Amino acid sequence: MDGPWDAVVVGCGPVGALAAGRLARRGHRTLIVEEHHEVGRPVQCAGLVTRKLFEGFGARAQESILNSVTGAELFSPGGRSLSIGGEKERAVVIDRALLDRIAAEEAVDAGCSIHLGTRVTAISITGTEAVLSTDGLHGKQQLRARVVVGADGPASTVARACGLPAPPEILPGFEAEFSGIECPEDNVKIFFGRDIVPGFFGWLIPQGGGKGILGLCCQPGPLSARERLGNLMKNPNVKRWTRNARVVRYMAGSVPLALAKRTYSERVVTVGDAAGQVKPISGGGLYTGTRCANICAEVLGGALEKDDLSAKGLSKYEKAWKAAPVGKEMSVGRRIRKAFVNVSDKQMDELVRMLDKPKLLALISVRGDIDAPSKFAKLLFRQAPGLLKFSGPFVKSLFQ
Repeated sequence: MDGPWDAVVVGCGPVGALAAGRLARRGHRTLIVEEHHEVGRPVQCAGLVTRKLFEGFGARAQESILNSVTGAELFSPGGRSLSIGGEKERAVVIDRALLDRIAAEEAVDAGCSIHLGTRVTAISITGTEAVLSTDGLHGKQQLRARVVVGADGPASTVARACGLPAPPEILPGFEAEFSGIECPEDNVKIFFGRDIVPGFFGWLIPQGGGKGILGLCCQPGPLSARERLGNLMKNPNVKRWTRNARVVRYMAGSVPLALAKRTYSERVVTVGDAAGQVKPISGGGLYTGTRCANICAEVLGGALEKDDLSAKGLSKYEKAWKAAPVGKEMSVGRRIRKAFVNVSDKQMDELVRMLDKPKLLALISVRGDIDAPSKFAKLLFRQAPGLLKFSGPFVKSLFQ
């Protein structure tokens, strides 16, 4: 038996590492358990974020920046393109593996221990502690903890072992990293269309130096995400930038697009992808996950100090993140997501056509925010009421 630990955090991505580091800084004995043998591998993230992400980390986190992005070009199902953005930086592209390592090092510097190559096989909860059965580089062990944090992705072992629900919508994704692409390095490409990417969209994200990531998420169907990516590679709007490029590696993963119905139980909470804390419109989970990790550490720190780790005591965590701006944004984003699934290709073509006006493009360039898209969507429809005819359910979802 190892411990007892005040907290065991399962998963050493930036979300888990941030929560663990903040708990350690409060003086709590904290252990991170990571199933992979190397922090940051395998990579399962496109890496497009805003600089607001780095607010929760030390200065070194910005060393992970590969490229700066000022705009995007959207391609409708019918092939119409729409360019948005301008000279101002809108986002950055990061080396996700490097960010993971930096976050893990910061957690260790804060006082955390890490067990790599260690898989959680079972969790039992008693009145006084949680016992985690693990298997890995340290052999078979039982870890005792006062509280467990599941930061182990959408297929969370912690959630499953403790009877917590998984996010109700999880889409498969597939990406290819290219060397030798020839598209502008400050511009992201976005692709829509039910035939190409049903239920979501595809992307081409330049990393700088002729490198880039082509990827997509899609609803499950007769074709796998990998097969759909193969079809996207043949798209004329993609081939013109990748015709002389070669694939360096492929990456597979899954993206939760809906919040789990419950993110706490006795002595257990989930955070990040395990809780479905992802932007439903874009699928980005680093910003939302790290914001919720801060809330998680704050609530758990207080609960540990008061020795109230009951389900009722930990329910404060879920109430806190849902009431925070990031929680409200995810809730509205989910309603927009539900409406988007029902939008036809014809309607999407019409929306792109209607947005292609200097006044609206200027508004998007000045006020657009990928970390708070629902707020901008409300502003857009108020400034351009002609868009209200686009889709009743879509618009209604914004103002509920």
